[in-house]
Amino acid sequence: MSGNIKGDGTITAAGKGGVCIPTVARNQQFKKLKALRENQTCFDCPNTRPTWASVTYGVFLCLDCSATHRSMGVHLTFVRSVDLDEWTQRQIDAMRLGGNENARKFFRKNGFTDLYGGKTEKKYTSKAAKSYKTELQKIVDIEAVKRGDIAATAAAAAAVDNTAATGNLLANLEVSQQKEKEDYAKAKLAEARSGSSAGVLKPSAKLASSMSGASRLSVPAGGMLRKPASSSSSSSKMLLKKKPMPANSKLRINKLSMKLTTSSGVDDFEDIEATQKAAEEAEKAQKEAEKKKEEAAAAAEKAEEAKKAAEQAAAEEAARLKAEAEKKPTMADNVAKLKAMNGDFFSSF
Repeated sequence: MSGNIKGDGTITAAGKGGVCIPTVARNQQFKKLKALRENQTCFDCPNTRPTWASVTYGVFLCLDCSATHRSMGVHLTFVRSVDLDEWTQRQIDAMRLGGNENARKFFRKNGFTDLYGGKTEKKYTSKAAKSYKTELQKIVDIEAVKRGDIAATAAAAAAVDNTAATGNLLANLEVSQQKEKEDYAKAKLAEARSGSSAGVLKPSAKLASSMSGASRLSVPAGGMLRKPASSSSSSSKMLLKKKPMPANSKLRINKLSMKLTTSSGVDDFEDIEATQKAAEEAEKAQKEAEKKKEEAAAAAEKAEEAKKAAEQAAAEEAARLKAEAEKKPTMADNVAKLKAMNGDFFSSF
């Protein structure tokens, strides 16, 4: 039989007063849940086709991660096998209303961006995990009351009347977190208004004039600033004003110059167009000089190359002559030379 107590007296996973659903109904509901794309990957690791689940958080797990959840204890996470264990309708509601997609969105929103890394226990003992578990339990209780489950408590019936519990897990979590923030801010504000020093920061900075040994700069009648008299004698030089520039000094601004005309006694600017023209001519002359310098360098380089070529040709010619001088005459060469000598001798008669 399917239920809390079997015929042999053993107690099933339904708990006291609970009833497990038939295996056929369980398999039909899990077939739909496992067909969802997000539920086809383990919540704690990249393994695919998870066959275990954490009823506490409504997430699907692989075999390895289910062992990790078991080691953390049932007070943090209650693990069941999707195919081997018996399930109550409330437990399957937790998987349907929760699911890997909702859990991933909520945990990432609360700072757990890398769900596959880090310590698993740290993730499930966090404040975000506690909020998620509590809110999931609320909407599961609401579904039980709507279904007419006799195991629904009075607290669950009261939750149905609460307009904040809309049945959308993520929306309820957002409302719950916002309410917690508002309550925390109100508590801090009330604590600050009551004058309690616990948890309220007070300014600790002091004015410089109120500190011991503080002094102020004194301004004598002469108008010169002096350091406090308490400072050392080595650093007690007066702070003098900067001397103004003499009236007849020249100020150079880029390529424009200023000159002083003595005839009228009034300072006047030089002609800007003339100055710019002169600057352009100077720049042009400089470019021409650089061009001539480059041409001279190119001519010198060509002359050096011609000199090297001539030296190389002379060396090759000397080597050729030396090779010819060192070449030993053969028998044929000697016979030909002798014939030539005889021919020249007899031709003289």
